Amino acid sequence: MALASAGVIAGNSAIDGRHLFGGGARRLLVRSTRSPPLQTLRLHPILVERVQPHGVMRREQSMAMTNQETTPPPKPSRWDDKRTRRALIGGSAGVAALLGAGGVLVARGGLPWSRKAPATQTASAPAPTPVPGIKTWSSTAKAKTIDHLELPLYMAIPTIGVDAPVVAVGLTNDGSMDVPKRAGDIGWFEYSPRPGLRGNSILAGHLDWQGAPGVFNKLASAKSGDPVIIRGADGVEHKYDVEWHREFPADGAAPKVVFEPMVAYGLTLITCGGKWNPVSRRYDSRVVVRALRK
Repeated sequence: MALASAGVIAGNSAIDGRHLFGGGARRLLVRSTRSPPLQTLRLHPILVERVQPHGVMRREQSMAMTNQETTPPPKPSRWDDKRTRRALIGGSAGVAALLGAGGVLVARGGLPWSRKAPATQTASAPAPTPVPGIKTWSSTAKAKTIDHLELPLYMAIPTIGVDAPVVAVGLTNDGSMDVPKRAGDIGWFEYSPRPGLRGNSILAGHLDWQGAPGVFNKLASAKSGDPVIIRGADGVEHKYDVEWHREFPADGAAPKVVFEPMVAYGLTLITCGGKWNPVSRRYDSRVVVRALRK
């Protein structure tokens, strides 16, 4: 819009019509004393109709209406599309995670004392080992067995003076078979069959503990034919006989023998042996005894 001194809007409220059309020119000559921004300067519709020919006004109004009607709505940006897709995917993943969490809670049901899995449980645990320093022959542990016998259990080997409680032990953080927390306890590896049931029941005991003799301190003296007795809380006893005893290097092939599967009712007893290494702070061999139920 051209601005000149021919017409003045005083306070944006009055117009001097005598100066609106000079020299045949049909232009609105306006100057504001307030000098507002051009986009904020507005005239009343009646004044616009006086200044401009009706045809021009109608054409402009028609063009404005046409532009409003034909202007398409803004399309969503690719960013909006991506956010929408991410929201949908995230929602689906959240539902799946909740369903998965529920499944885990159901699958982990069982008795807290022995941490046994239900009969339908098929999930496996990390690889077990008989004692720290010995790795198992199998990459995965078998599913934990079901509690059938009354607890607690006791084991007796009269010829070497063993008569001790049997406690359940699992795995350490590094995947080794755990050991009892007390020198006088025998640890039953709970991923193996419970003593008294069919299969290879694996049990471990300390040779010594903080300077005191452990429950299996005389295990290396066990001989073929020596009785091994498992007694339940109900007083029922199961008798086994020692088949053999061997000594393996701590880093040797003992796991294949210790963890081998069995169809018979068997016990595999383990403890440390050999010489004490003050640098590695462990014994350099393992004593293994196998007993079978007659």
